[in-house]
Amino acid sequence: MKIDFFYWNYQCPINNENIMLLNELKTDFKINYYDISVDPQIAIDNNIYFPFLTVFNNTIRWRGPLKKDIIEKIKKGKEVVETPYMIKLGEQKFYGEIVELNDSNIHLLSNGCTMNNCSASCLKKKQFLSSVCDDFYGYLHLNNGKVVGGVEYIPSLQVPYNVAKDEETAFLTCIYHSSTEYDYKSYPLEKLEQRLSKKYKSIIAISGEEGTFPNGNLQWFLNHGYIDNGVISIEENYCKLHLMSKSL
Repeated sequence: MKIDFFYWNYQCPINNENIMLLNELKTDFKINYYDISVDPQIAIDNNIYFPFLTVFNNTIRWRGPLKKDIIEKIKKGKEVVETPYMIKLGEQKFYGEIVELNDSNIHLLSNGCTMNNCSASCLKKKQFLSSVCDDFYGYLHLNNGKVVGGVEYIPSLQVPYNVAKDEETAFLTCIYHSSTEYDYKSYPLEKLEQRLSKKYKSIIAISGEEGTFPNGNLQWFLNHGYIDNGVISIEENYCKLHLMSKSL
């Protein structure tokens, strides 16, 4: 079986975990790796708007983290169905402690942004972010020292996706975590927008229409003053992705 793994460098820590898993299986499958940050045309040609995407035998697109049992089912020709993460988002805004996300605390993401609490994957993310940003990557939202939310950005000129980009536009890469109890995302986003307004004129983001991956859902962004610039990608039986924007 042929496996093509597309990834945006180590923008997401799960990229590293997926690669480690695939490396374990390289003797059983024909595996190709494509870093879309090296060649953005690959993202355009393959309609990629996710930090990672796996394509099996040129036909099955898998957007989530990889697991051995999923790969084995596909190998055996069994049907696999990937369902989007859809929840009723909590509306009560939570106001905890906001701290800058930087090299010294990026390891805190291992608990919620990796599959296996992998601090090595966060180190890979740190190395990537330090190559495209200054020493500020966004904000973490803490409750009693635990990460409950956060927001990250990258200058839009560093984004490999097929979106309009310029020096005056920032790109919202990640906003987390989605919860049915509280809205942990609003407060760090407000802080990020305030800070970015000193350098950028606008911010753009990609949101799922109904699901919370990536970043969504759409209504949440609309509630926070973002404009819907329309559908930029349709992942059949999975999601519709919209490009959102906001003046700073």
